[in-house]
Amino acid sequence: MNWTAVLLAGSRASGDPVAEHCRVPVKALAEVGGEVMLRRVVKALSGAPRIDRLVVVGERGLLTKSLEDLESACKLTWCPPESSPAKSLSRAFACIPQSSPVLVTTCDHALLRTEWVGRFLQDSETSGADLCIALTSAKGVQEALPESRRTVLRFSDVAVCSCNLFAFCSQSARTVSDAWQATESERKRPWKMLARLGLINGILYRMGRLRLEDASARLSRRFGIHLRPLLLPFPLLAVDVDTPEDLSLCNRLLESEQGGCN
Repeated sequence: MNWTAVLLAGSRASGDPVAEHCRVPVKALAEVGGEVMLRRVVKALSGAPRIDRLVVVGERGLLTKSLEDLESACKLTWCPPESSPAKSLSRAFACIPQSSPVLVTTCDHALLRTEWVGRFLQDSETSGADLCIALTSAKGVQEALPESRRTVLRFSDVAVCSCNLFAFCSQSARTVSDAWQATESERKRPWKMLARLGLINGILYRMGRLRLEDASARLSRRFGIHLRPLLLPFPLLAVDVDTPEDLSLCNRLLESEQGGCN
């Protein structure tokens, strides 16, 4: 399968703490490990053999200089952002052939690695699902990053963290972006997010009686697609850069990694 990757690189209307901390116009231009964050993510995505096109959703005038030597090699195109990530994604979908499966991630996925992307796409292709969502064990994240606080989805059988990787394997999966617009403000409050997608889902989750598999089955029925969570064995996939503290964490991890290679 030949995938199109969509990289959401818009900015918050009310300002972003990471951009302000780094004194850059938008968070995507913040440096991590001595390299612009957006550039790091583009390189990780473009290195995956299954991806043959990359769409960056962001302000081209602000971002293009950081990617000018990569645009041709990565078959990179641009899409103007909308007022929210969900609306931006809907706009990006309109620019992509309906026959193309789409991988979606964000510009603040600063630690993203090509091999993680490849594993997720491979698992998505063999899943038989319309939409796959990457998750990783919350226990693994806690063990790898005891000092870091990540949002945890606590189901009755497993606790997981989101990895900001989504595989839209079929055309029908794209309709979920409409539902995302109604829930994206609740992404840090899982039970409220599930409640917006169905009152019973929110109640069961709040009571600790909702299994991960049952949650995906309920959401699949609600959306009329086959939605499947994929658990990946990469704790650092759960790290994104929402705060200056997250930025410091990523820098420390990269410094430690580079030091271990010397």
